[in-house]
Amino acid sequence: MSSLIFGLDIFTTSLVLLVTFLAILFFWHRHHWKLPPGPAWFPLVGNIWELTSHPDLRITLQRLQKKYGDIYTLYLGPVPTIVVCGYDAIREIFIKRGIEFSDRPAANLPIIMFNGGKGIGSVSGDIWKNQRKFILVTLRRFGFGRYNLEDKIQTEVKLFVSEIENLNQTPFKMMTPIQTGVGNVISHLVFGAHFSHNDPRFKIMMDGFDSFVHYLSAGYLVSFMPILRFVPGDLFGIKNIAKQIQVIKDFVNELIEEHVNKFDERNIADFIDAFISEMNKQNDGENNIFTKEYLVAIIMDIFLAGTVTTSTTITWASFYLATRPDIQSRIFEEIKANVGMERLPSMKDKQSLVYTEAFIMEVLRMTSMVVFSISHAPVTDVWIRGFHIPKGMQIFPDISSVLSDPAIWGDPANFRPERFVSEEGTLLKPAEFIPFLKGRRNCIGASLARMELFLFISALVQRFEIMPPEGETLEINDGGTHAPQPFYILAISRHAK
Repeated sequence: MSSLIFGLDIFTTSLVLLVTFLAILFFWHRHHWKLPPGPAWFPLVGNIWELTSHPDLRITLQRLQKKYGDIYTLYLGPVPTIVVCGYDAIREIFIKRGIEFSDRPAANLPIIMFNGGKGIGSVSGDIWKNQRKFILVTLRRFGFGRYNLEDKIQTEVKLFVSEIENLNQTPFKMMTPIQTGVGNVISHLVFGAHFSHNDPRFKIMMDGFDSFVHYLSAGYLVSFMPILRFVPGDLFGIKNIAKQIQVIKDFVNELIEEHVNKFDERNIADFIDAFISEMNKQNDGENNIFTKEYLVAIIMDIFLAGTVTTSTTITWASFYLATRPDIQSRIFEEIKANVGMERLPSMKDKQSLVYTEAFIMEVLRMTSMVVFSISHAPVTDVWIRGFHIPKGMQIFPDISSVLSDPAIWGDPANFRPERFVSEEGTLLKPAEFIPFLKGRRNCIGASLARMELFLFISALVQRFEIMPPEGETLEINDGGTHAPQPFYILAISRHAK
């Protein structure tokens, strides 16, 4: 048979047919489902050009919200995605109607590579309910969400402070010591172990998480445009993602095997032990979450959620401390007056350290590190403000649209902790302050993150004056991910003055 069809070769004909099919699919989506409005969609690439039009994704999303409203449609490749903006819309959909939007859409490529689609952030229905219940009950058994975990965090804070002191006032990257400190808090709960700041195995794992997050955006792009997987080389970092994931899995599997080999039903010391105990009791079944595959996926999800975001927030905090000495001085004076210099700040000091807490809240608001929260999906076909959203369609809450809304904050571009302090000097907690989202599938690690942020940041300011290296000016350069690019700071011991 001739390789030409109507004067075109097979490849060109296939491409034309594919583009035609996707164009038909696009118009069918719009009219059959009555989706919210959105920018023009192009076959194969969707709205990729729209999303990459500005290096800061938040700026692009603000423009789209202004043009199309609080609920609009984007096409990520050929996949329609609903974006929900503004506090009222997010509250209506993810809080008031949280049960209706408690599913997850089909896992995309990076998530499948990361946890096989079995992690707490990926599953839906009964599997999610059973996972979440077991994770929360088990972690609380070992102190999660309770003040008795404070002793473990304080141990890591002391080691973190010691690591910085040992640098002898030489410039350093904050992410390096803080990631190990925060990671060890999770390690205590999950592995029942502590790793030193120079432990090569632990460092390799934490670097693996860092690299995974770094390449995540490109990985999502390939999920929605699978043809990009066949681009020569590793332009989109998929091979690098796979490599880093394997490093993490090897480490996790090694620790699981150590637990299996020394398992004692009479001595359940950590999360892995508790999971192994359940594995020994359960029978195989369609909804059985107590398998080694689920255990690996859950551990990786817990570490990713419990280390990367907290470490990055504290790194951002060090940036603002170094660039706003007036704010840093006010935090230090508050700590000095209410805690003193003989002991580290503790959770019982939180109520008296109002400005310190306001600073942490402003860091979370200003950076809005997680522009999109984890995607949701309706459990059945639903209607939202006159729009028809089919079951399983991907829906993203745009948290940054709330945390940077001028109607709420007045001057959102200004870093101003005072916005969270009342005229009477008490801490203000606006309902619109939702860095961890709210609702049925909110971040289960929010309480731990808040505790870690307070203890690590207050100790940092109490013990050190943070400043830029001599002759350097620190500037925000987040590369579009809103995780700060590596920068150096100096930490001058206050006791040495």
